[in-house]
Amino acid sequence: MLKILIPVDSSNESRYAIKHVIHRVWTGEALDIHLIHVQPRLSRYVAWFVGRFVARSDRQAFYVKRSANAFDAAGKLLDRAGLRYSVHVSLGDLSREIVRYAESNRFDGILMASARLGSVSEMILGSVTAKVLRTSRIPVEVVPASARARLRSYAGPTGVAACLLGLLYAALS
Repeated sequence: MLKILIPVDSSNESRYAIKHVIHRVWTGEALDIHLIHVQPRLSRYVAWFVGRFVARSDRQAFYVKRSANAFDAAGKLLDRAGLRYSVHVSLGDLSREIVRYAESNRFDGILMASARLGSVSEMILGSVTAKVLRTSRIPVEVVPASARARLRSYAGPTGVAACLLGLLYAALS
């Protein structure tokens, strides 16, 4: 039985990874499914400021509510499919925590969905999936997201090309 880690958040993209793992199980593959939700830590200065005005219990309740929202959609899909799973919550840098948790708990693989930002957008904005791919020593399977995300992958480079052509036209005029 393969032990697999699926990072989830409240976005639609993580649902594609869940649907993919359900399909894999239905086709006969034995998987031990674990979900992880990583929340970014507040910066030191924001934490100091918030800490002065917001009680620790309220901050913890905030983190619990955000994690519950992230696990809600994934859990419903897995429950409907009749699959067992475990959930884990972590705080810190998203990609670093995903890789750290997977490697320290000896997972056989990480399954993630990609938003397909496109190479230019990914280079500018960064991508959690790309960082996990670069830093993980265990296999990472990337599931493509919706067809609508494909349109976004063309929008960034097209916008950059249109801007460059506009500058070129202005320079030649």
